[in-house]
Amino acid sequence: MYKLSRYNYFIDYKDRKLFFNGLKGNGFCMTMDEYNHLQRMLSDLKEFEQQFPDDFERLKGLGYIVEESFDEVTYIRFMNKQQVFADRHYHLIINPTLSCNFKCWYCYEENKGGKMSNATILRIKKHIKNKVEKEHIPSLHIGWFGGEPLIGFENVVYPISMYAKRLCKKNNIPFSSSITTNGFLINKDMVEKIKRTGLSSFQITLDGDKEKHNSVRNNNGEPSYERIIENIRLICTEIKHSHINLRINYDEKTFTREDIFSLLEEFPQEIRTKININTQRVWQTSDKKEDKEKNLLPKFISSAHEKGYKLTCQGSLNIGSFYTCYASRMNYANINYDGKVYKCTARNYTDKNFLGELDTNGNIIWQMDKIAKMYSSSSIENKECLECEYLPLCCGQCIQNFMEHGSGCRYRNNRQNFFNEEIKRYYTNLRLNHSKQKVK
Repeated sequence: MYKLSRYNYFIDYKDRKLFFNGLKGNGFCMTMDEYNHLQRMLSDLKEFEQQFPDDFERLKGLGYIVEESFDEVTYIRFMNKQQVFADRHYHLIINPTLSCNFKCWYCYEENKGGKMSNATILRIKKHIKNKVEKEHIPSLHIGWFGGEPLIGFENVVYPISMYAKRLCKKNNIPFSSSITTNGFLINKDMVEKIKRTGLSSFQITLDGDKEKHNSVRNNNGEPSYERIIENIRLICTEIKHSHINLRINYDEKTFTREDIFSLLEEFPQEIRTKININTQRVWQTSDKKEDKEKNLLPKFISSAHEKGYKLTCQGSLNIGSFYTCYASRMNYANINYDGKVYKCTARNYTDKNFLGELDTNGNIIWQMDKIAKMYSSSSIENKECLECEYLPLCCGQCIQNFMEHGSGCRYRNNRQNFFNEEIKRYYTNLRLNHSKQKVK
């Protein structure tokens, strides 16, 4: 016996209907006649299976139809626990400094400054050694964050990266690294050293076209747009397997100017497949209305695809991840330049938010009262989340908000509209990224 998944959605998509499953992340479009026919078939699954066995099996394989005995909510709860607690792959984010050469108005970090001491560097190396040789982690990923992490490239990023790379190679486990940087401080000599470390994944931000970007992101008044563009070209050309997550921060006016399309012409065709376009609204402007008639964002995304760039699909959805972000996992830590340990990188680095500290032997001494509060129960373990039709797309509060405020829906006042728009964005970008393949 079979039943329909509780996480199926029919969404208006241009002049068609989009049929999407939130648990599997599968979707396809159909005409209105096809939609009406499918609705009739889905109203009687037994007859559907008998009359159209191939179509029935296809929908079952894609997650739209499930076994009568399959409890999808229980499955999500189980997967949440497994991914949060049982995943042993270690993710370590390190802040060499909270100093930055830019002063972006929307930056949430208040405690800027400080640099990592040699003593803290030694503790971090011991911490990595403990994880690799004592706890036998199956892999290590280091993410560099800040502040601007490349301020500490020579003294922190490079030596720790080389140490971790050699240690992982010696113990035959995979090592990878990534960095969130404004990209201004990169140069040819640095790129040569970066190549030795294995660092290949970069998140770099632009704030729109040249004029808009330079008004927000500048090096103590010095324009930064052209230099960042040149450095992205340098990375893509010199680092063989590099990948750029090009985050474009925007407000209600950024995509009302035709000048924004000039950004897409900045990179030669041969490197565009290494660049992933990721548009993100500056959250402090989310309450400001956009002029929908002048909104060029959909056209910009379509143009980016046509010009050979990759597009971010996931957006705010957690498809395939049964937790809200990497900070939710137990086998993750964020070590600040002063040796204090945090989970969330989207909070100020204050005594209020720190959760532990590295000791001289490289062990994290956690504040167990805070950790217990954070992990004793999942943010989805409440009636509102467990009954919500969008549970696999959302996975509840982020762990930091949950610790601070308890359970509660982030999207309660605009839930259906928000997820419908995110699903359409996900499907559109996924389809564009795979447009050369057969789209089902």
